[in-house]
Amino acid sequence: MPHEDPQPPEPAKRFQKQGFSYENAIKFFFASNAGLTIVILALIITFLLKEGLGFFPGYQRELEVYRIAGLEFVDISRKNLTAHEQITSILNRSYYAEINGNCAHQMHRSQEASALVNAYSDLTGPTRDLIVNNSQPDSSPSPEMLTNLKKNFEKQKSKALSTLPPTPHLTPEERQALIESIRSRAFDATEDPPLVASLATEFAEAREKQVKPLERLRTTIDTFESAGSELSSLVSEMTGSVTATKEKIQHADILEKDRKTLLAAASGAKDPVEREKLIAAAHASLAEKPDIEGPINILMERRPACIAVHQSLKDAAASISTQLPNSLTQPEATNLLKVAHNLWPLFLADLEKTPQTINDWNHKTPVPLSTAISSFLTGKDWVTGGEWQDFYGILPLAAGSLMISIVALTLAIPSGIGAAIYVNQFASKREQSLIKPVIEFIQAIPSVVLGFIGILIFGTILRDLSLMDSLRWIPGFPIEERLNIFTAGCLLALMSIPTIFSLAEDAINNVPSAYAEAAEALGASRVQTTFRVIIPAAFSGILAAVLLGFGRVIGETMVVLLVAGNRIKIPDFTSGLGTFFQPCHTLTGIIAQELGEVPLGSVHYRALFVVGILLFAVVLIINATAHRFVNRMRQ
Repeated sequence: MPHEDPQPPEPAKRFQKQGFSYENAIKFFFASNAGLTIVILALIITFLLKEGLGFFPGYQRELEVYRIAGLEFVDISRKNLTAHEQITSILNRSYYAEINGNCAHQMHRSQEASALVNAYSDLTGPTRDLIVNNSQPDSSPSPEMLTNLKKNFEKQKSKALSTLPPTPHLTPEERQALIESIRSRAFDATEDPPLVASLATEFAEAREKQVKPLERLRTTIDTFESAGSELSSLVSEMTGSVTATKEKIQHADILEKDRKTLLAAASGAKDPVEREKLIAAAHASLAEKPDIEGPINILMERRPACIAVHQSLKDAAASISTQLPNSLTQPEATNLLKVAHNLWPLFLADLEKTPQTINDWNHKTPVPLSTAISSFLTGKDWVTGGEWQDFYGILPLAAGSLMISIVALTLAIPSGIGAAIYVNQFASKREQSLIKPVIEFIQAIPSVVLGFIGILIFGTILRDLSLMDSLRWIPGFPIEERLNIFTAGCLLALMSIPTIFSLAEDAINNVPSAYAEAAEALGASRVQTTFRVIIPAAFSGILAAVLLGFGRVIGETMVVLLVAGNRIKIPDFTSGLGTFFQPCHTLTGIIAQELGEVPLGSVHYRALFVVGILLFAVVLIINATAHRFVNRMRQ
């Protein structure tokens, strides 16, 4: 047998000699990508903390200026003045709700007739104005132009008459007569049709009849309103003096900041001449210490007057509260009156405490850093860009985000999980091939498009439905604002359904088939197997789907910015379920709205970064909790 020489080994490639190979290169590529992701995340967190944590010392200084300038002292009285104005507003709303409720029929008739005429005028008005302007003696339009304008006017007139709004409170004869009057009137006529004028007169006469039985209530409200005039004048006088002091302190702070910047630049300058110039400029920008004690002493001289005014208002409010009726004939008026009665003891209690608060106030009391932190976390006001004082309280934003999330999850959880159970357990192959792509396609819709849909379609339809008399029993109806918590929550529910559906369906699908087979072997039906075996086994995964859906909702920006109404105020929870139809603002919306408009490095700028840190922490906790449930399900 011939001897075969063994094949010589292939020479090692140059990269392999040096310890490299294609496999190692691929591993290094993916490892570097993972490492880069970690580095980027660390840089983001570092940047957020660097910009955000500088907010609290700056806010502490603003609160110090707020105190030493005397603004805090004025706000002791301003708080009671604001409460007085709010109660007065509630009483006035109750008064007019009683009047309008008792003559609601006449009001609806007048409003519907005016709305019909206005809808016609809105469509035909521009062309009519062109015809009138070109028919003036000083104009010289061509006959063809006037003919075309009149033809267009007739077309728009026909279109307007065919799209007139409904008038359920007018009889068919009245509606037809109103339509005939606007159809037959001259195009240059400007007066209202006779029926509109007569209905307006009828409504005015009905209001006059309702005013007489409420004369005593009107007198009581006017008396209470005038009782706060002295306090209003006093607050206005004190405001001017403390504002001037605050401006002087802020100007000195700006000069001091500039001086420190110049000294820091001088310490880093290498050229001795340049260093001397910077030091000279720093000494030139040294601000004089503003006089604080003089204006504060003048302000403290008003203490007796402030105490006397508050005592007078308390006595007047205590006597007036007994003159208010306990109820009225209209439900809305009665509810508002109850709100006023509930606020009255709190108002009197604050007036009782105010003299002691005024006497105890001292502008030399230091403002610790903890006050700035607690004011931010528990503050009820987010006021920026004002001439008086900026306040950064996160509660209104957190309340708005939470309430929108409640609406969204209330709608999305049953829909998403229900669809996942049906598709995975009961649907046929054909139904699965139809339902799953449709639900997942929702994720492809841009959020800004959903925002436009919410503004132009959904919000408008919802507001129009709330005006129907048959739906007035629903809390919060009729809706005052079409952009509100409920509208934003509905759109966010639509956006979160695909997330909840996909993850819940995967969780159900990952349940071992042996569970279902064992249940069926014991005689369980398909429904029993699904709800007593499959769903409990997949519960951790379903809960993770809900949490990730919550994270999707809480982090959404564009929809809430467009649709939520952007009112920075804690919702009025005395409205019950009607609270969900009020406008609000959110954590994400305030960042998107204000970050591009604030000065770089300002306290306001850093406050938005603190909001971002809190939002980042909330979403991180939600996602970490969701992944924990996912891991538990896998185990």
